[in-house]
Amino acid sequence: MRLEHWPAWLYAIACVLALALVPMSAAGWIARDPLSAIPAVLLGLPWSIGLPWLGASESVALNLALLLLGMALNFGLLWALGTWLAARLRKRGAP
Repeated sequence: MRLEHWPAWLYAIACVLALALVPMSAAGWIARDPLSAIPAVLLGLPWSIGLPWLGASESVALNLALLLLGMALNFGLLWALGTWLAARLRKRGAP
């Protein structure tokens, strides 16, 4: 794994943990917290702002799927940014 992709992988781990927190809290495995989805919403920004216009409903599964889509977009952008920055630094001759 190359160094430029580490931020994207750290973000992916944070996203998985945030998404896992929601059903774990709902099932009572950890403290029941009505705000357990907030970390997932924050990690899905700016795409999570548009959730109401994408058809978000009372369905928890649909809302989590839309959050996952936003997180996947952010992961892809971080991956592309890391690749672009690494290529730019290599072109300049930096080690």
